[in-house]
Amino acid sequence: MSTDFEITILGTRLNNSASFKISEFKNAIGNLARPNLFYADLSPGDSLLGYMNSAGISIDNTFQYRCETAEFPGRTIATMDDAVGAGPALKLPYDVTYNDISMTIICSEDMNERQFFELWMDVIVGKADSGHGGLINYYDNYATGNILAINQVDSSGDILSTWNLFDVYPIALTPMTASWEDSNTYQRFGVTLSYRYYSFVVSDKAVNQRI
Repeated sequence: MSTDFEITILGTRLNNSASFKISEFKNAIGNLARPNLFYADLSPGDSLLGYMNSAGISIDNTFQYRCETAEFPGRTIATMDDAVGAGPALKLPYDVTYNDISMTIICSEDMNERQFFELWMDVIVGKADSGHGGLINYYDNYATGNILAINQVDSSGDILSTWNLFDVYPIALTPMTASWEDSNTYQRFGVTLSYRYYSFVVSDKAVNQRI
């Protein structure tokens, strides 16, 4: 039985001959994007910024260091079956939906980050103990103009690609755990964000690596 084989990786043909070298495999794979090399920037729109300034809350200078985990967004094309006529039905697109993303935020000792997102959600739906409890705010007041940029970087810190999420706003905050046993860790919480759409931009440095 023959044991010869061939593998094609990124256009490079490899085989089990004596000339095969691990270095060829490494060269074929090239540099890989690492999931731990990222940072996120949150830029509130004018309306949300006004609410935050009135409350004396800002995370502009620290958010990229407090965002511990994030998700690069995805999207789905919604389809419907067109069964008109004979033969197999056609699956036709009619809309695009953007998936919510989740992030994990590290808390500073003054709970500034948690307060920021708590207030943001209060802006969306009035608190029960306020004069407008349960009332839904206008979209322009809590979403319009807010931009979340999630950047994939290389080992040098240079941006390789950026996902810009437009009109972003929180739809869920997770509980925070308190335990006497957890003395060697820190507080964090999760936030789920919705947005209207996103753009995906690849940097010149990433493009030049293909040449």
